[in-house]
Amino acid sequence: MKGKILMIDDDGDFREATSKILKFRGYDVVTAANAREARLMLKKEKPDLIILDIMLPDYDGFSLCTEIKENTNFFEIPILILTSVSDKKAQKQYAEKIALHHQADEFADKPIDPKELIARVHGLITRSKAINSEFSDKPKILFIDSDHDFMRSMRNALEGKDYEVETTDTGKGGIMMVKTMSPQLIVIDPILPDIDGFSVCRELKSDKKTFNIPILMVTAFTTQLSEPDFAKTLAANHKVDEFIQKPIRPEQLLEKIHKYA
Repeated sequence: MKGKILMIDDDGDFREATSKILKFRGYDVVTAANAREARLMLKKEKPDLIILDIMLPDYDGFSLCTEIKENTNFFEIPILILTSVSDKKAQKQYAEKIALHHQADEFADKPIDPKELIARVHGLITRSKAINSEFSDKPKILFIDSDHDFMRSMRNALEGKDYEVETTDTGKGGIMMVKTMSPQLIVIDPILPDIDGFSVCRELKSDKKTFNIPILMVTAFTTQLSEPDFAKTLAANHKVDEFIQKPIRPEQLLEKIHKYA
């Protein structure tokens, strides 16, 4: 099994459908319909990941998230809050901020595309295992990008070349991972759902613990600008080591990566 997942959601149809998706991909899934059941299952099963809805019949998921993260027995378990709050963008953004404030590792909206769900689950579990495992001799590369297909293709290409690859689709998650896993190289897109990649680069390059980690900015952002060179100027001003335009084939990017890691 790739890992054990505890899904906490009072929607029986959703639990059943999502469990099938995850089990088909090799995950062991246990479920709970409310906070009381979740606490019992948490102690019994010791999952590698928790998928949590905020609308529970006996307790709100935000508070349960904080409760788990403040328990020394469970705080290392990553939590993905997966919920349906509103169709309005502003309310979704507000819910995400609350989730992160309550120490959730990631936030996603229902309904979620199965490919995105698997990518998030894989990223959270592998990130957690990497942080808590012994140091590896393999060069570590961190991808910070919201394009899950791109990250998946690069993971396949790099792991075949004996690299250790970790991924995240948020800027805040990226900063946290850099400081915990100390990668040899960071590959980042400036377009992220929470904070822009330029700001992430500036923060990492301003920190004496992370300033020497090379950063490659790989993006299609230039196609959205009337003056494409402006993105390169921004990248240089934020101390990016190399600016690379998408689309780029995995083997081409691999050559660039060999220069730094």
